[in-house]
Amino acid sequence: MRILFLVLTAFLTFSCGNKSSQKQNKKENAIQIKVAAYNVEFSKNASAIEIGKALKGYDFDVVCFSEAPGGGWTKEVGSVMGLNHILIGKYSTAGHKDKYKTIASRIPLYNYEEVLMADTLHSATRAKMKVNHTEFVIYSVHFPFATRGQAHFDETNNKIQTFVDYLKERQNKELSVVAGDFNFIPTNTNAVNQYHKMFIDIGLDVSWTELGIDCTKLNTHNALKPEENGSGKVIDHIMYNTAKIRAMDGNIVEMKKNLSDHKPVWALLALK
Repeated sequence: MRILFLVLTAFLTFSCGNKSSQKQNKKENAIQIKVAAYNVEFSKNASAIEIGKALKGYDFDVVCFSEAPGGGWTKEVGSVMGLNHILIGKYSTAGHKDKYKTIASRIPLYNYEEVLMADTLHSATRAKMKVNHTEFVIYSVHFPFATRGQAHFDETNNKIQTFVDYLKERQNKELSVVAGDFNFIPTNTNAVNQYHKMFIDIGLDVSWTELGIDCTKLNTHNALKPEENGSGKVIDHIMYNTAKIRAMDGNIVEMKKNLSDHKPVWALLALK
């Protein structure tokens, strides 16, 4: 009887341990990428090295910058974080100086494309990467914001709709991750945002929704103005196809000293 008990104990220990090991291996082998977005306001308040040091500890796989200086700025900030694969967009946002969409990545980037939102004043900088043989498509964006009456409002609508239509055609064949300054507050309990709804309608959503983060009590813009803290101006997002990808974690990076008028945002994304 004692021998039978010992055999059963050994079997159960091995069985449970094996299942635990399988779960751990499955978790370790999960296809994940840790994505961040940061509008650095053409690095006027901090150098590339200072920004790189502030972000380094988060161990991001890829960072999408907006309002980034041209030249070697993205290479410099990326080298501090160990993100040595660099892409600088072709067009500076709204034709302004040093407002490029750029990507710094730990993972090699390929198939670069500049996706026009109707014209060269607003575009998305697009590249592909592979994680464990699974291809993700990364878009670094900086959306327009309508401020000058109905004509400008109509122009902004057209640009965002153009980009949404572009993404819609690709949702059956790509894993889209869109990150950057969207210049809109997402739909919440207080109001529906028409631009956010455009993305929801094609299957994409912001990470805040899945993570259950109440953006009405936070802010990512006007970070240099303490009176704006908690104003609800969360306009920087990580967006993805929720049928194929899930957000496991994410948040706004709160700094003791903000290095831009925006705050960085991040999300840990996993393939479903």
